[in-house]
Amino acid sequence: AHSDACVVNLQLEKESFARSIEELSNQKREFNDCLASSNARVASLQLEKEKLLKSINQEHELEERLAHSDACVANLQLEKETLLKSIEESSNQQRELNDRLAHSDACVVNLQLEKESFARS
Repeated sequence: AHSDACVVNLQLEKESFARSIEELSNQKREFNDCLASSNARVASLQLEKEKLLKSINQEHELEERLAHSDACVANLQLEKETLLKSIEESSNQQRELNDRLAHSDACVVNLQLEKESFARS
């Protein structure tokens, strides 16, 4: 009878261990599912991070290109102002030369008139 009781107790203990092993196996499966889900989320976040970094790099590149364009515009503006000053100086010189030419023409006319006057007298 004692032997039968020990067998029954061992059988019950064996069944308890089997349930515990099954529960642990289920927990392990759940943990593995959670781990797989976490790994998938990490991979997704990594891709998102790479996309954001690429966008940030493109933004920096665009900012650099914009700064370069701004510098080119400023240089062209200075060049334009320099050319406008040169054109203005050239126009002033041309006006001065035209005035001098007109004065010379007037002098020639006056001298011609004076020459004719002397020739008559």
